[in-house]
Amino acid sequence: MYYPETACHPLGKRPCEMQAFRIWDVNQKIFYLRNNQLVAGYLQEANIKLEEKIDMVPIEPHTMFLGIHGGKLCLACVKSGDEIKLKLEAVNITDLNQNREQDKRFAFIRSDNGPTTSFESAACPGWFLCTSLEADQPVGLTNTPTEAIKVTRFYLQQD
Repeated sequence: MYYPETACHPLGKRPCEMQAFRIWDVNQKIFYLRNNQLVAGYLQEANIKLEEKIDMVPIEPHTMFLGIHGGKLCLACVKSGDEIKLKLEAVNITDLNQNREQDKRFAFIRSDNGPTTSFESAACPGWFLCTSLEADQPVGLTNTPTEAIKVTRFYLQQD
């Protein structure tokens, strides 16, 4: 659950606190790393230790930086030509600053809808964090969040 009072003040008068969450999509796929790529799939009991928690640092009431590996790898929305992709970048989440233009690619807008949450890129409006219907596929971004081929709704549980 997200509590607005934990959001950082815009002027940075209070340090941002990172919070870790378990995350899974509405089809019960959880996040894990495979070959340095964030993927979503069904981990069995023996492999559950591979699960990646999502790290969040709130920067405004509904906007946050997202990372994994204790905030050492951050999720970024990156434009490459005509394509927009999700990329993991080796940046410490607590070093990011909402007021720096180059850090905007790491910011996501959180929208809660009942028990589920979606994350829209702040740098690329209309692009949402998503998983594929198939298991063990990369976590990515989609600009067609209502199409049935991508999953954009997630459950979160504070770790």
